[in-house]
Amino acid sequence: MNYSALAPLYDRLMAHVKYELWLALIKKIHARYFPGNKPSILEIGGGTGTLGSLLLKNGYECLCSDISPGMCYEAAKKGLPVFCADAKSLPVKRNFTLVIFLYDGINYLRSLHEYTHLFHEIYSVLDKNGCFLFDITTETNSKNNFLDFFETEDFGDSSYIRHSYYNKKQKSQHNDFTVYLQHEKHPSCYTKHYENHIQNIFSVNEILQALPDNYFKVLGVWDNYSFNKYTHRSERIHFLLQKNDKK
Repeated sequence: MNYSALAPLYDRLMAHVKYELWLALIKKIHARYFPGNKPSILEIGGGTGTLGSLLLKNGYECLCSDISPGMCYEAAKKGLPVFCADAKSLPVKRNFTLVIFLYDGINYLRSLHEYTHLFHEIYSVLDKNGCFLFDITTETNSKNNFLDFFETEDFGDSSYIRHSYYNKKQKSQHNDFTVYLQHEKHPSCYTKHYENHIQNIFSVNEILQALPDNYFKVLGVWDNYSFNKYTHRSERIHFLLQKNDKK
């Protein structure tokens, strides 16, 4: 999973995504848990910086990161402060009020051990009483929408074929992409690329059990972009954890 071929066309591929819903959720969290000054935000898994750009336009201090060099390159072209790093090993020497990991980026973690490792890392970069907001895609979402899904689109200078399928036994969501990118020097030629992206589906209880003892207080586990408690029908679930300084 490196998004090297998908990065140049990612924004067009995801033009349907309503990033404004995440912005609205962050604003509600800001009003409820950080009244007064706007929180400093570290976004991990920030991709091409679409949400980061919205946060900056709304007056938030935001530093973006992603594990994919290609995605970071696209984000930097938008003028975003961005760095490339694995979320489990963040090279930052300051703390933030809020760390966010959205659009189910956390589902790329392969095991609950990696979740625990990530939680330790997030704890180390949070201010006192700082919060970690992340979301997961659920098995319900996979079964309802991506059990066996095909999609294709041609942008002229690039095109893709996507096959999404769910492995019920392994609880893994697969997204296979065949990408055609126009050659820079020879516009009539295209290069063909393959990318396979695998997300791993863990339950809410499994993820909460992966939390290090006494590191975080769970402020909410919510359905979609609301403050309503999740249910078995939820296709996206948001978690809000608050740093506990009495670990």
